[in-house]
Amino acid sequence: MRYFLKTERGQPARELDEATGQQILHRGRHEGRRVVELFVLHPDGRIDRYQERARRKLGSNAIVSRTWLVETYHPERPGQWSDDRYVPSPEEALAETEPAPEVVVLVLLGAEEDDEPVLAQLTSLQAQRS
Repeated sequence: MRYFLKTERGQPARELDEATGQQILHRGRHEGRRVVELFVLHPDGRIDRYQERARRKLGSNAIVSRTWLVETYHPERPGQWSDDRYVPSPEEALAETEPAPEVVVLVLLGAEEDDEPVLAQLTSLQAQRS
């Protein structure tokens, strides 16, 4: 599995060695910034996006729990992202995925909600593989 790290908006993600990528995914942080989004390229060409969702206690700002919204990219559809589902942890979800994903892009806080450069990068990686 190849890992990439996206640290800034408008910039492509840079490749990491596998051990560093796994460590950042496990810790959920890198250089003091949280991982808040992941993009996953599967062997069949499917691209999934994981986005962190914090659930707050009613009437308070206290975070009760964190879950992850997973959506699949469909470029031919008007909304492009669909097939919504929730998972408790992206690390566990990726470990259970068969066959294992080919590429994981870890997106840090401050670089999120910038899909286009990541999708272009994953699409080019997929084209190189074909």
